[in-house]
Amino acid sequence: MDIVSFVLLCITVILSVGRNIFSKGISEFSFGSKKFYLAQAIVFFSGAIVLFPGWTSGISYLTLIYSVIYAILLLTAQWCYTAALKKGNTGICSTIYSLGFILPTLSGSIFWNEELSFLNVLGILTVIPAIIISGIKNDGEKAKGNYIFPCVIAMLSSGGLGIMQKVQQNSAYPEQKSAFVLLAFLFAGIISLVVSFFAKDSQNAKNNKKLFLAMLAGICFGCCNLLNTTLAGRLDSALFFPMQNISVILLSLVCGALIFKEKLSKKDGVVLILAITAIIILNL
Repeated sequence: MDIVSFVLLCITVILSVGRNIFSKGISEFSFGSKKFYLAQAIVFFSGAIVLFPGWTSGISYLTLIYSVIYAILLLTAQWCYTAALKKGNTGICSTIYSLGFILPTLSGSIFWNEELSFLNVLGILTVIPAIIISGIKNDGEKAKGNYIFPCVIAMLSSGGLGIMQKVQQNSAYPEQKSAFVLLAFLFAGIISLVVSFFAKDSQNAKNNKKLFLAMLAGICFGCCNLLNTTLAGRLDSALFFPMQNISVILLSLVCGALIFKEKLSKKDGVVLILAITAIIILNL
């Protein structure tokens, strides 16, 4: 790995963790409230501002359609991930979210005739118990158990994002990837803003300071999209994806413990080990 790629990798890991931490900050706004959707709009518009300088090509009708689909997946991923973070452990939520990359792995063999090796199958089978165990409640965890469902939805949506990236890059207009992502962020921001007009205020509606965290989360989110796309072209998948995913998971765990005083249960430890094992196996 050359020095430029190493520096970019370090930056995207830090930004990915930043997105997790700042999303945890805005998770105080209850899902369905006016401030929740307003915060999400700020996330997407901030990401779009960061992505705008990368738009150097035109836009086709096909890319526009793909952008709309990508926007819906962005909405589902970010909304559900934020909702999960309200009651879930930051490190475990980021771990489950990272497992979404199994969907692009499967899609390659289903839609693009890519070979699905024994290790791919083994890695996917390792992911399944990780998700199942994460949904098992510890003693006294009944109040927090409902964060798993939105977290799994966010994971599936993040996997859908990976599939749409492959679809766009295999289309007749792969050079329009910057416009594809930028428009998706704009669409997601507009939808979030419109929904906020019809949502009701909640008890935490006056806490406007948290909205600043939404802007920071959006900047991190947008930059990660640019850097990850760049690094995917500079580094082998077997090197980039394990290092990026595992680094984000571990650093999110550390930050969750230091900033939010979160602790891992034995169950969380098992989920973490299975997730990291699956990431490594799938990229061997």
